Amino acid sequence: MTHSTPPSIDTRQLHDIARGYVKTALLRTAFELRLFDPLADGPRTAAELAADKDVHPRGMRILLDALAAIGLLHNVDDTYALPDGGHSLLVSSGSQFFGGAVRLGASDWEWDAQKHLIDAVRHGGTVAETHALTPQFDYWEEFATNTSWFNNGAAELMADQLVPWARNRESVDVLDIACSHGSYGFAFAQREPRATITGLDWPNVLEITRRHAERLGLADRFRTLSGDMFKTPLGGPYDIVMLTNVLHHFSQEEATELLKHAATAVKPGGRIAVVGHTTDEDDTPHTNPLPYMFSVIMLVQTHDGETHSVETYKRMLTDAGFSNPTDHSAEKAMHRLFLADRP
Repeated sequence: MTHSTPPSIDTRQLHDIARGYVKTALLRTAFELRLFDPLADGPRTAAELAADKDVHPRGMRILLDALAAIGLLHNVDDTYALPDGGHSLLVSSGSQFFGGAVRLGASDWEWDAQKHLIDAVRHGGTVAETHALTPQFDYWEEFATNTSWFNNGAAELMADQLVPWARNRESVDVLDIACSHGSYGFAFAQREPRATITGLDWPNVLEITRRHAERLGLADRFRTLSGDMFKTPLGGPYDIVMLTNVLHHFSQEEATELLKHAATAVKPGGRIAVVGHTTDEDDTPHTNPLPYMFSVIMLVQTHDGETHSVETYKRMLTDAGFSNPTDHSAEKAMHRLFLADRP
């Protein structure tokens, strides 16, 4: 058995962690000011940007220097410019604009939830009166609205796998459970013209999903189903049921029950497609920190949720009555895709 060398720490690293919230505040402030947009046309001085954004020159100068200090701007003489990748990620018209992700991941609700981490650790789950699983929680409206950041590759990965499979089927009826922004079902429907998508979510969220369908020209192939995903009759049966970025909100037992409910809506010979954060057999918190950090978010926001392993996902699918579970990943996909068949 081999053992990795224990990581070392120093006071500089601890100080950086303790003041990490300052970096988050800088990023939030820059996006709220749309500070990066004027720089898309070239470098600007602090005075020019202060006048453009109607803020105090001293405040702008300090903000710009701090953004340069953490690598979000490039400072040359008296001007500030976008770093490499800035046009795509930092400018609001960029193809991978990250502002929506910051509105969610650095929202007041998420910040406030983390203030109660010690209570969640003691309790073993959220102590918040309003949390991620509260019916019709308005946070999920924000989540569904801010989809411009969502192009992480998982939706395209799912379409890559399902479009060839669906090609020879007589019908292509899809149920997207907890559909939110609808990106997974819509990415598939854009490449499979016979597909009809039924989106299940809370009614306040579905209003936003419907607007996304209209924007993409898919309104005539989109239907809605509102209610609790554990209790609502799902209708169908469907050729494909999608369940994306949902199961990490629940314990393994609860997630399996949800999969069993989903299985009742899948045609024999149909498929379920599941997406989520995962850990691999060889992962450690040191080698792959993201899924372990995500479990902290689930600890403060849910009663029993956490990141599940690849093997746990496959076991849950099998226990729910599906067969031949497979997992798929891609370089640009932040999440793992699982496919399984309904015998």
